[in-house]
Amino acid sequence: MYASTIGELENFAQSHDGWLFRGSRPDWKLETSLERTSRRCGVAQDEYERSIVPEFQRHAHTYLVRVPEITDTLEWLALMQHYGAPTRLLDFTYSFWIALFFAFEEAENDCAVVALDPSSLGDKQGRDFNLILRENIETGAHTNDFLYEDVPFFTNARLAIQKGTFVFSLNLRRTFHELLVQNQKIFTQLIVRTGLFPEIRRRLNDFNCNSRVLFPGIDGYARYFGNHTF
Repeated sequence: MYASTIGELENFAQSHDGWLFRGSRPDWKLETSLERTSRRCGVAQDEYERSIVPEFQRHAHTYLVRVPEITDTLEWLALMQHYGAPTRLLDFTYSFWIALFFAFEEAENDCAVVALDPSSLGDKQGRDFNLILRENIETGAHTNDFLYEDVPFFTNARLAIQKGTFVFSLNLRRTFHELLVQNQKIFTQLIVRTGLFPEIRRRLNDFNCNSRVLFPGIDGYARYFGNHTF
């Protein structure tokens, strides 16, 4: 599916209202930072995660004023994700336009937005993902081939502003992409043509959808000038 006009972008956003979105590239498979890191280091995902999570938990208090309770596993993973540590979490947003921003921000060629129907994901009703994830990390318990979507109880300003959420699996012996295409998970990809980029830039700035807003602080303000015209 391709978009070469703003109207086609608007139609896609409207027809996928309530879905989850992620900026991407047309030729990229969705994969987590944990997948990339474990592959580069030659260590299985579950073994790598089992080593780094307690290590991060042990030392985070020396850098941060507040750290999660040790039992708040999802919040720990979100915190690791926030600061750039490899995790099983994959960032999505409930906003098509925010996902488009991330797809387009540094693109020099066609970019893409992946849309994922949350109703095709695993049922999270009544599930305590803090406990499930902790036991999955420690022993591999609760392994299955579903993908789940959730956020920790305590979030951060960036996650809230970006209307963000996380999608993750409980089977680190399979890749995210493998799990995405099985069990009838419903997703699609919109490829956005390069010729539309100038109009997208103007439209997103009209929405105040730019790094100055999405990344509160001086780092987001500085990043803003990497994709802005006067």
